[in-house]
Amino acid sequence: MNIDVIPYASAIRDDLTENKSVVVIDVLRASSVIVTALFNGAQSVVPVETVEKAFDTADNKRSNCLLAGERDTRKPDGFHLGNSPLDYKKEIVSGKTIVLTTSNGTKALNRINNAKEIFIGSFLNVDAVVKKLNGKEQVALVCSGTNNTFSMDDAMCAAMITDKLMINNEVQLSDFTLTILKAYNTGKGNLRELLNDCYHLNLLIRNGFAKDVEYCLQTNKYQVVPKVVNGEIIL
Repeated sequence: MNIDVIPYASAIRDDLTENKSVVVIDVLRASSVIVTALFNGAQSVVPVETVEKAFDTADNKRSNCLLAGERDTRKPDGFHLGNSPLDYKKEIVSGKTIVLTTSNGTKALNRINNAKEIFIGSFLNVDAVVKKLNGKEQVALVCSGTNNTFSMDDAMCAAMITDKLMINNEVQLSDFTLTILKAYNTGKGNLRELLNDCYHLNLLIRNGFAKDVEYCLQTNKYQVVPKVVNGEIIL
């Protein structure tokens, strides 16, 4: 198994994802939202890059559609939901199509054109993702990052997936994958302490989303792996 980690959305290139099993990671908070929403009965999640595209997509789909996402961590005007996974309760999202646009995660998803398959990963479903990837030959773990820069929360999730894949697979790792794996191993076993100085994590706390952070750092809350099929994310 070859494992490569892509550090942030704008670093995605066709040659890095072509014919690979790709996992898109945006721990804080898009991938955690997607996992939670689909587990709680959402019909699908449609990832779009812009707020304008979100409105257009929702208009085209009309019924059973919720506009969701964030800009600068806040819910855009006119949206039904922001980017807090705690808001995606069963009674709100069950049976709904969610049109989602975020600053980082949906941008990463829309840059991948030629993967063999695309999954959604987070700490919430890390073991389920590992189970899905076991035995694959070519794996790319895409960290969405923060505003086209490296973000430690996504990288440590990618490192955790890598570490777990090494248990049952013979692996070859890229240099960047090796680097983040070494960083992960320095604080293995205490995820919150490992991410204590993470910029994006602390930005969310400053902006009033501390409960989101604690929720998103739970491991293996859900045994589901969302997958992109024809531009929509489903279970």
